[in-house]
Amino acid sequence: MSEQHRLIILSGLPGSGKSVALHALEDLGYYCIDNMPAALLKALLAELTGRDGNAHRLAVGVDARNRPAHLESLPAVIRDLNESGLQTDLVFLQASDDVLLKRYGETRRRHPLASTGTQLRAAIASERDLLGPVINAADLI
Repeated sequence: MSEQHRLIILSGLPGSGKSVALHALEDLGYYCIDNMPAALLKALLAELTGRDGNAHRLAVGVDARNRPAHLESLPAVIRDLNESGLQTDLVFLQASDDVLLKRYGETRRRHPLASTGTQLRAAIASERDLLGPVINAADLI
């Protein structure tokens, strides 16, 4: 892959602004994909940046809807991509629990980790734990 290619991996808790950030990157000319399975990241890049590919600036949203093992392997995948010459940045968006609770109250959407009987605050705490490897590997929080 050429050094002219760039990948931004955008992660964070639901309600932290990932969708807004992806829209802003799209406005800047990035090819954006939300809810990207981390296990498919290398295959996607091979397809979009290969010999005939024309996507030079990519942004993907990766969050807790991924399998835990895939989130744990994300730092190693990023390391491999950087070593291959692809400029890769991991950005993690934060928001306080109070802000996230307020946003969920306003949208009435179900939290991706909240199952029947699971309190929203507990789901948010669980998600923070699940995203720990992503947070620890982030270039920018």
